[in-house]
Amino acid sequence: MGELETRKYAGIDIGLTSVQVSIYDEAMTEMTEESFPLNREEQEDYIAGGIYFVRKYMEANHLEWSDFQAVHFSMEDTSEANRNHLKETLDASFFERHSLCVITRLRAFVEYVFHQERVVWDRSTLLMDYEGNRLRYILVEQIRRAKQKAYRASLEEINLNSYDIVEGDSELDYKFSRLMKQFLVKNPAHIIFLTGKGFEGNWMKRTLTYLCAGRRVFMGQNLYANGAALIGTGSISFMDEGMLLMQGPDMVYHTIGLITQEAGRAQYVPITSIGREWYNTKGSMDIILDKSQKVEFFYHNTKANEIECATCEIKNLPARPPKTTRMHIEVQFTSETEGIILLKDLGFGTMFPGTGKVTVFPFKLIS
Repeated sequence: MGELETRKYAGIDIGLTSVQVSIYDEAMTEMTEESFPLNREEQEDYIAGGIYFVRKYMEANHLEWSDFQAVHFSMEDTSEANRNHLKETLDASFFERHSLCVITRLRAFVEYVFHQERVVWDRSTLLMDYEGNRLRYILVEQIRRAKQKAYRASLEEINLNSYDIVEGDSELDYKFSRLMKQFLVKNPAHIIFLTGKGFEGNWMKRTLTYLCAGRRVFMGQNLYANGAALIGTGSISFMDEGMLLMQGPDMVYHTIGLITQEAGRAQYVPITSIGREWYNTKGSMDIILDKSQKVEFFYHNTKANEIECATCEIKNLPARPPKTTRMHIEVQFTSETEGIILLKDLGFGTMFPGTGKVTVFPFKLIS
C-alpha cells in the first residue's frame, strides 16, 4: 500500500540579497526551510536570480509546481514592475497549475503570526528586520478588547543614524541595547521575532539579555516565506471579518459596501474587506433595485473610522416594475485608494431579460 499523499503549500520570499523557500506539508509538524544568498552579480537582477535558486532547489528535491496545492510569493519590493518581472520569470509549468499571487512582507509576517497558537497574537507581537544598517519593524497589537476583538499591524522604520548605530561598530551591542530599552517602553511586546543578516553573529549579548527579560524571543530568516506558505492553508478569520487593520505600503484599509434592510433595520454590508494588498482586493455581490435607478455606495475608512457616501446613477435601463432589475456589482482596486465599480444589468429572469449593460463608476477613497 502506497504512502498517503498530503497537501503541500509553498511560500517564496524574494529579497534584494537572498531568497527563502518554505514548504508546509500537512503531514509534518515543522516547516521545511531553505535560504539562498545572492552574490553581487545575481543581485543586479535579484528576481531572476532568486527564481533560479528556487528551480535548482526543486530539481534537487524532485519537486514540480504541480506538487503544491498553493504557491504564494512575498517580495521586499512589490512594485508593479517587479510583479510583472516575476510573472515573466516564471515558466509555463507554473501557470498550468497556479495563478501568480504576490504579497507584501508586512502581510506575510502577519499571516505567519495569526496562523500560530493564540498566545502568539493575542497581545502584542513584534518583528524586527535588521539588514544593511536599516531596521524595520512590524508591530501587531490588539486595539479593541471587547467581545469582538480587533487588531492592528503597522510597518515602520527606525533611523539608526540618529542613534549612531553602525554595523560592525565595537559598541554596537551597547548602542543597540540602549535603543531597544527606549523603543520597547513606547512599543511593549510580549513576543519578539528577529530576522535579517544584521542580527547574525555573536554581538548581541547585552541586547539579547534585555530582550529576553520577561519576553519570548525567536530568531529566523524564513519568517516571510513561512507566512506566505501558510496562506494556502486557509484565510485568517479576523481578516475576513474586517477586524485586522494593516498599515503599510499597498495595503487597503477601506471597505466598500452598501446599506441594506435586515428585519426592518439598516445594516452596512461590505463588498470588499481590509487587510490585503490593493491588487489582491476585490469583491462582488448582486442586488435588486427598488424604484430608483441609483445605487449608494459607502466607503468606510477603518483607520480613521470615517464613512463617505457616493451615488452612482444607472442610465438607459429599460422601463421595469420595481424590484425586477438585478444588478451584479464588482469592485476592483487600481491603487490603495482608487479603483472602479462595475454594475452589470442582469434583468430578472425571462420576463425582464437583462441587457448586459455595464456601468463603470470610478471611486476615490478618503485618504
